[in-house]
Amino acid sequence: MVPWYDEEIKLAKKERRKAERKWRTTKTTADFNKFKSLKNHCTQLMRKAKCSFFSDFVKENSNNQGTLFKAIKGMLVEKNAISFPGRNETALVNELGKYFVQKISNIHSEINNEISSNNDGHVDPPSDDNEEYPGDVSHFDAFEPLSEDDVRKLVVDSHKKSCYLDPVPTDFLVKCLDVLLPVITKIINISLETGHFPRDWKEAIILPILKKSGLESAFDNLRPISNLAYISKLIERAVYNQTHDHILRCGFYPVLQSAYRRYHSTETALLKVLNDILLSMNSQRVTLLVLLDLSSAFDTIDHGILLERLRSKFGIRGTVLSWFSSYLSGRSQRVMLNGTLSDSSDLNFGVPQGSCLGPLLFILYASKLFDIINNHSPDLHGFADDTQLYVSFKPDYPCDQCEAISVMESCVNDLRKWMIQDKLKLNDGKTELLIIGSKQQLQKLNPCHVRVGNADVLPVPIARDLGVWLDSNLKMSCHITKTCGAAFYWLHNIKRIS
Repeated sequence: MVPWYDEEIKLAKKERRKAERKWRTTKTTADFNKFKSLKNHCTQLMRKAKCSFFSDFVKENSNNQGTLFKAIKGMLVEKNAISFPGRNETALVNELGKYFVQKISNIHSEINNEISSNNDGHVDPPSDDNEEYPGDVSHFDAFEPLSEDDVRKLVVDSHKKSCYLDPVPTDFLVKCLDVLLPVITKIINISLETGHFPRDWKEAIILPILKKSGLESAFDNLRPISNLAYISKLIERAVYNQTHDHILRCGFYPVLQSAYRRYHSTETALLKVLNDILLSMNSQRVTLLVLLDLSSAFDTIDHGILLERLRSKFGIRGTVLSWFSSYLSGRSQRVMLNGTLSDSSDLNFGVPQGSCLGPLLFILYASKLFDIINNHSPDLHGFADDTQLYVSFKPDYPCDQCEAISVMESCVNDLRKWMIQDKLKLNDGKTELLIIGSKQQLQKLNPCHVRVGNADVLPVPIARDLGVWLDSNLKMSCHITKTCGAAFYWLHNIKRIS
């Protein structure tokens, strides 16, 4: 029952139903008018009670933005609801589970076929297998044990989301934390000390979401997000914190990788790129901006290559390396949609999307990308698996334009070779090219394209980069229009509950 339903509304609805039954029996105008009057009175009572309840709720939770947002979101109409009408739900989730696994297998098959066709069956080793960890920097071979205060902080700072796999709801666990804290601390420390990740926590519940709001519900438009057991996420966070500190202390993070680091964000990445482009525009230069697109980047990671990279390039050894090996091996997933659960599917590749460690492991896995680009002339900036390459040139001379395109193509070609070796797939067809400059300078250009693999990438008038719509003159008018449209949609939704 809704919280704003009271005795007055209950009595009014009873009187309304009584009047409706009488009118349907007599069919007289007088009885119809009485029914209509009672119906309007009942509607007004419910509207007033609902408005009063939510008004009080907003006032009481004005300082609790999380609770307020969650409540309002639950009342709004979602644009990204997934719906497959007429489908048997059990068969549907099993098809989805097979689709997500088969998609990754197909990508690996395509990569292996490309290796075979390019090298007559010879597979080059990953590009940094022979690189050794710097000897003057300490190895990371053992985790520090956590105190109960450390674990309490992990719980306090965590998102209190429950998972189907949790034996008890997360809210209940948090309420009983004082009693359970010694047990949870012991579980985490045993995992860290032995280099073993419990098998029961290697299963993920996949909650599919639409890649973009407004897309139709089709398998190709869904992104698999892993929902993991709550305690397993606490262990992941403990491992993340110590691994992150090691990488940061040794200066191993790529300087121009802005993802998942303090004081770095999509905003700082965009500020860097757009500032460089605007400075080039002030110098009467034109910029080629290439936005690389990877196919299922987190899901195609090769575990063997990743573990070797952690050992040889980042100094992760001993128990720590054993823990990562245990964490990656023997994983499985099940798809859940509308409460229906699929059969379990084994995972041989990738790191869980939605996990704490997934983004960090991808950054370390793909760190060689920055070394390759630095061997060429383009500037770059990365945010997780989104990579932006850009090179500026004077448009007055056609040879400068040709050279800029040649530099970009050479860089992308080397990136593709490295990605193939490391089992990552560059999506040639979805890679975008945006040519940015003043209107006067753009008019001096000859028609052009950039060759990416087997695709000729033609310039587009607008492109979405890290959530911001860019146009060829950087006027931002397209982004403003789309932002206003999105704001209008949500304001219209909010109006429905006001």
